[in-house]
Parts: sequence; structure tokens; C-alpha cells
Amino acid sequence: MTSQTIPADWPACVRFRFLTIVGATVDVMPQPIVAAPDSHEAFCRGCDASYSSATGVNAELKKWAQAHSETCRALPRPTA
Repeated sequence: MTSQTIPADWPACVRFRFLTIVGATVDVMPQPIVAAPDSHEAFCRGCDASYSSATGVNAELKKWAQAHSETCRALPRPTA
């Protein structure tokens, strides 16, 4: 049996967080640097994969984040 722990620190900019099967997270957050005013990105904290949306947090962005979190086996990066 395996156990997973959810990281305690949740940055204020993260809108949604999906836990991967090995404990990393896929975070959905706004991207203010991009020209589109409602640009958001889903970013895996394990393998650095990402998916961007210029139209906010839409169904495709959430679908990608959920699907990636269900299959990614990259371990979370050390915090120290």
C-alpha cells in the first residue's frame, strides 16, 4: 500500500491543484506575462510539462491537468 501527502504550501496564485500518482502536483495558475489578459497555464511540478490557455480556465485546460496528473510518474522536486 502506498501513501501520498499533499504539499502543505499552496501558493496564492494557484487556482486549481491536481495531485499526481506519486505526489507531485499539477498547478493551474494565471500567466500575467503573456499578452492575452486571461491567459492561464497548467504546470506539472514533477516533470515540467505544461498546457496553456489564452481563454482562462476552460474545460480543455482542466481536462489536460486532470489527465496528466493521473499518469505522470515524475517525483516531486525536493523543497530544500
